[in-house]
Amino acid sequence: MAFMTRELAQEIVNRTMAILDWNINVMNEEGIIIGSGDANRIGDVHEGAILVLRHKKKIEVREEREGMKPGINFPIFFNEQIVGVVGITGDPREVQAFAELIKMSAELVLEQSFLLEQFQWKQRIQNDLVNQLITGTGGAAVVEKAGSLGINPDLPRVALVLEGGTEPDEQNLLRSIEFELDKGDVLGVTPSNEIILFKVVGKGLKIPRRFRSGPVGVGGVTESSRDWRNSYEQGKLALAIGRRMRPGLPVYSYEEYRIEALLLRMIEQDPDIERFAYYLPLLEHAEGVETLDAYLQENGELNRTAERLFIHRNTLRYRLDKIFQWTGKDPRKIRDLMELYVAKLFHESH
Repeated sequence: MAFMTRELAQEIVNRTMAILDWNINVMNEEGIIIGSGDANRIGDVHEGAILVLRHKKKIEVREEREGMKPGINFPIFFNEQIVGVVGITGDPREVQAFAELIKMSAELVLEQSFLLEQFQWKQRIQNDLVNQLITGTGGAAVVEKAGSLGINPDLPRVALVLEGGTEPDEQNLLRSIEFELDKGDVLGVTPSNEIILFKVVGKGLKIPRRFRSGPVGVGGVTESSRDWRNSYEQGKLALAIGRRMRPGLPVYSYEEYRIEALLLRMIEQDPDIERFAYYLPLLEHAEGVETLDAYLQENGELNRTAERLFIHRNTLRYRLDKIFQWTGKDPRKIRDLMELYVAKLFHESH
């Protein structure tokens, strides 16, 4: 790889010259200026850099001569190899105090760039792995790919699904999540920008802080790579159901919405809206919808439902009577309440 690119060299120049008044030049391993505060010098051979590369040490130029201006030039090292030269123009006695800092800054920027590139390469591989596993493509080759990355695909894991589009800089979000991962965790991004983490399950589920800002859907536990797709689908479904039923929560677990998921699957197999016609009159009364929602969330307990709605218990009874009148289903009877709940799920999913 070309360690010192033109883009990286100019970034070093721009960062440094933002706080210094002297001109900065960055040269590649051939001594050619590829970054400079003086755009006219880009592409020129820097004789001072040639000397640095030849002698592998800093070179001070005290007087102007052909191809060189007064200043100090330092070799830029990466992995114990010289990959370029950075120079500061000016009287060496005046710029001496800053020259070493400029060199350190250049090497730090270079290292950061290399680490970012390594992270992006690793992330691309993991993205491919995750997407093949959740779409069921790739076959046995996917398991081999996981092994080549040092990933054991058959550890118990759960899928954490975070919708994309919540962070202006996705790479920064992924890197911040990466710092919180445990050994064996696999992080990936789908083409639809969902961020998926297959989290190794130990004694408990530790959700990364950046995921807890959510909302995030948590799938069921997988025992092998063959089940990653199921856990992903479960997490996605838990997120969709949970956000409709209890908006504003940071985490929605499939275990909490298993019955709702089952009912929705059954409804999707035969989506006959006429079966739930009894629910339509209720939709014309916002107060009735709000009351039924609160009644369901409080498991039919009258006192807590009344407190949630900030109404008197007798007012709640009146409202429940009205729901019965509008729908023909009495919420105080378990069977009727179940029918209202299923109808509610159907209408919220269509």
